[in-house]
Amino acid sequence: MADKLPIKAGESVFQSVNQSPRHKPEVKKSSFFVAVEGGGNSLKFSEERETHGNGRRGSGNGEERRGSGSGTSTPDSSASPRRPRKPMGSFFNTVEAGGHDTVQFPSERGEGRPKRNNGRDDVYQSPRRNPKPKSSFFATVEGGGNSLQFDSEKPKKPAKPANVPDVSDSPIDVTDVPIDVTDAPATVTDSPKKTTPESAAQPLFDRVDGGKSTLEVSETQANRTKNPSPVFDTIADHTKRSPRHSANPLTHSDDEAEPSKSSENGVDGPAVETKPKKEPVDWTAQTRLLIKGGKVVNADQQFFADIYIEDGVIRQLGDNLITPGGAKVIDAKGKLVMPGGIDTHTHLQMPFMGTIAIDDFYHGTKAAVAGGTTMIIDHCIPQKNQSLLEAYDQWRGWADPKVCCDYSMHVAITWWSDQVKEEVETICKEKGVNSFKMFLAYKGIFQLNDTELYKAMTCLKENGALALVHAENGDIIDENCKKLMDLGITGPEGHLQSRPEEIEAEATQRAIVIANQVNCPLYVVHVMSKSAADCISVARKEGKVVFGEPIAAGLGTDGTHYFNNDWCHAAAHVMGPPLRPDPTTPGYLMDLLANNDLQLTGTDNCTFTKDQKAMGKDNFTKIPNGVNGVEDRMSVIWEKGVHSGKLDPCRFVAVTSTNAAKIFNFYPRKGVIQVGSDADIVIWDPEATRKISKETHHQKVDFNIFEDMVCHGVPITTISNGRVVWDDEQLHVTQGAGRFIARSLHAPEAYSRVLVRDKVNQPIRVPRDGYDGPVWKAGTQPPKDGKRPPPMAMDPDAPLPTRRDLHASGFSLSGSQIDDRVKHKASHKVLAPPGGKSSFSFS
Repeated sequence: MADKLPIKAGESVFQSVNQSPRHKPEVKKSSFFVAVEGGGNSLKFSEERETHGNGRRGSGNGEERRGSGSGTSTPDSSASPRRPRKPMGSFFNTVEAGGHDTVQFPSERGEGRPKRNNGRDDVYQSPRRNPKPKSSFFATVEGGGNSLQFDSEKPKKPAKPANVPDVSDSPIDVTDVPIDVTDAPATVTDSPKKTTPESAAQPLFDRVDGGKSTLEVSETQANRTKNPSPVFDTIADHTKRSPRHSANPLTHSDDEAEPSKSSENGVDGPAVETKPKKEPVDWTAQTRLLIKGGKVVNADQQFFADIYIEDGVIRQLGDNLITPGGAKVIDAKGKLVMPGGIDTHTHLQMPFMGTIAIDDFYHGTKAAVAGGTTMIIDHCIPQKNQSLLEAYDQWRGWADPKVCCDYSMHVAITWWSDQVKEEVETICKEKGVNSFKMFLAYKGIFQLNDTELYKAMTCLKENGALALVHAENGDIIDENCKKLMDLGITGPEGHLQSRPEEIEAEATQRAIVIANQVNCPLYVVHVMSKSAADCISVARKEGKVVFGEPIAAGLGTDGTHYFNNDWCHAAAHVMGPPLRPDPTTPGYLMDLLANNDLQLTGTDNCTFTKDQKAMGKDNFTKIPNGVNGVEDRMSVIWEKGVHSGKLDPCRFVAVTSTNAAKIFNFYPRKGVIQVGSDADIVIWDPEATRKISKETHHQKVDFNIFEDMVCHGVPITTISNGRVVWDDEQLHVTQGAGRFIARSLHAPEAYSRVLVRDKVNQPIRVPRDGYDGPVWKAGTQPPKDGKRPPPMAMDPDAPLPTRRDLHASGFSLSGSQIDDRVKHKASHKVLAPPGGKSSFSFS
């Protein structure tokens, strides 16, 4: 065995791990490993401490071998790390190119090893002898592997037999060492003992064979001395460490077991022989998470804090948290930590216009969490004359087994009767629903007339529910569609022209008036035009309780696409109300959203494929209405709002999450990061960018209305109910993991003013004495002398009294005129000259 070469400065392999807490060197502390040179790129984890050179102890035959001489051990590079004769400063010695290319990790001293000599400092001490600074020994192992155990954490194994040969030259196999960072109390960079400059701070294991937790290097590779390939690559960003592992049977790594997009090997250079992957950590099974170093953004403030999550609830919030062991640490340095998005308007798996929306509750919610949304509110829409309770049970049956995140329901009122009124009361009190939607469009299918709308709002007000309205004038739309079809306009452009902006504004104003007469809070869904938004803005300034919801489509694109020469492209944008062709409309709506004239955002996500849209290829009235947005809403609003300077991050949180939770009455359970709230969190990278495309989105629809839009601001990690469901561009979702969120009535955000107005704005009755005088009889004329005739019974068959016909001519052929009895003067004295008196005077 060749002698080891002397240590060279600055050649440490691992520079981000603190010095070993098991000893206190007398010289300046150095890195955990100093150098491995000369082509050796292998590691060896052993149970026995083996040394080499002239003073070898604990060799393969179990005997102590001393160097020649007087019986004292000869000092060499394999001596104990505590040996004061050499300023090592490192827990393990430097092993260099002298023919020896392994580094050994000493463990418990087992049988067959020399007994401890308490009088000597060069004898290796077990880590258990000094466990005090254990927390800084291995704080975090980043990158490929998932677990690592050393010494005090590893169970003691039987001692080696005495006849085991020396394995210092054998190939390396570290597959028996599990890597586990879940119990690590802190990250490496948090250790107070480390003073390594930033440039030298690198993770211990950045990547081991593409994320595998085992490593085995062949003998040929171990002996290779030329052009050595690195075993560990350096990756600075925690969020881009290693390719994501494959899914277990209960989780979905991607759509229908889509193969991983990461490379097979996580390192450059020659491939490394590996054993089969060990089962990766199941993200969906993580019940303890610790988010460190991020900036928390709520609707009212921003601050730096760590977040400890346990059993799906935020348990601690602050700095220097004391948390139990077993928490998975998520590094959020340089990132924003915000409440998960709440999409208030989706239509997943909805039967509509002769087909069913292609995105069901699984694919829709899966796409939602990939975009940073952790809760949706879908719509239960009964058919005409269908029981509301029956439809509600049907929708719950579709959603509960499939949802990947929490959800709730709006229930639509598509017809009105005493039965509907009773069912609305039952749903409010027993089913956890506090919002009902009415349509002023879709004549003959969903539309209510004004009388039905008034009665429905009265019922909702009595029960403390919120009235939602789709505001378009369905009667006028129906007539416009007939006129356009008669003119031969059958393409998607006819959809826009049949629904001009003023039709949306008229219905919006009408709904505001009716709701105000009932004193019922109103919520106008998918506000798409300037004029409709202005109606809401003016009503709010007048003190009316009304909320406006623009959607991602209306904020991110416009209606010029309806005139595209590609029929499929134009049809893909068909929705109701339509996108407006004025290209300034999205910016105008965003301005109102920033000023709180509009309050929150949804998507109206109701997706249909090209084949489904083609049902209206010859008649635009048969094109299924709906577009995508549930996955891209957060990024689009950040791009058009925050990145453009119209919104700040706090307002972004308000319009994407907090206001929805308040209006629909599940705040502060959701919509805020605070102790006791649900752990629905998105870690947001404001500097990252992504390009939206139908090729990369997670929805089943084959078109994306935001195609090729580059968004600044990307969700890098999504946490739903305390479980990581999106991380490193990979999904970790489980069908049916989401919960139905029941909502109580009389939401303070909507009803606090309404209930007070009920008391102060009651109709006023003026007390007075009754009238006991004569009562005029209809149909009679007053007497000429001014005396009132006595009351008389009215004969219904009597003809009405005749009167002078003012249209009759005064000319008569007999020569007599009607005014012959009026005396006429021969002349009239003119008091003023022609042209009138002059205003000028000489006096």
